[in-house]
Amino acid sequence: MTQRLTLPLLALLMSLALTACGFKLRGLYDVPEALRQVHLVTESTPSQIEPELRSALEVNQIRLTESGRYQLDILSERHTRRTATLTGNADAAEYELRSEIRFQVLDRQRDNAVVMPARSVMNERVYRNERDNITASGSQETLIRQQMLQDLAQQIVRQYLRINTAQ
Repeated sequence: MTQRLTLPLLALLMSLALTACGFKLRGLYDVPEALRQVHLVTESTPSQIEPELRSALEVNQIRLTESGRYQLDILSERHTRRTATLTGNADAAEYELRSEIRFQVLDRQRDNAVVMPARSVMNERVYRNERDNITASGSQETLIRQQMLQDLAQQIVRQYLRINTAQ
């Protein structure tokens, strides 16, 4: 009888401990009411960061709307790939991927006053080029680039949530 109760009791205690310490799933933040709606504007077409940023905002229950008080402007995106190291035969052994996003936040209720001046978030990753398997290297680059965009979107959301809404 006591062994039957031990496992459920242990599970209950673990879940209470997790909630008591403030554990949250990655990417979920406490969002002030004033920041729960935002108008997203991207300058570049097509935007690589836009789908990931939309997803990161929606996961945090920030609604994308035309009538939001704040406007999140994606001013520019730069995505590059360069050779990081070479083999003895002068072939690319590793590539470096770099992405940089510039953005700003405007308060639309105050005649588009700049609430957060233009700033950049950046991410770099290096991956090994598999000369014998070009398809795998291409897939690896696509996956890494996707992870980088997700990380950049999270960085933008975190900075957006730092806006002082009392201004």
